[in-house]
Amino acid sequence: MPPTYDEVVASRRARLGSDAVAQGEIFAQAYKIALQVMDLREKHGLTQAQLARRCNMSQADISRIERGSTSPTARTLQRIADALDADLRLVARAPA
Repeated sequence: MPPTYDEVVASRRARLGSDAVAQGEIFAQAYKIALQVMDLREKHGLTQAQLARRCNMSQADISRIERGSTSPTARTLQRIADALDADLRLVARAPA
């Protein structure tokens, strides 16, 4: 029987170097932020352009954040949170 997708992914991850693992973690965090921004924006019924105007940013910047292709600064995240009437929080991680 051929390996499952999860088995193949686990095998490949096990062979990654520490730099690749760190980059993967950075990407995962950027993606998590992207999903939260997108979800809140859509809940407010806003387009990217409308959110950008509220934040005094370009629509392209919002797009890059939502695609996870950039790591926004804390100041940028605060501006987005303010525009979406949301709180910006640091939450303790669950124990590994």
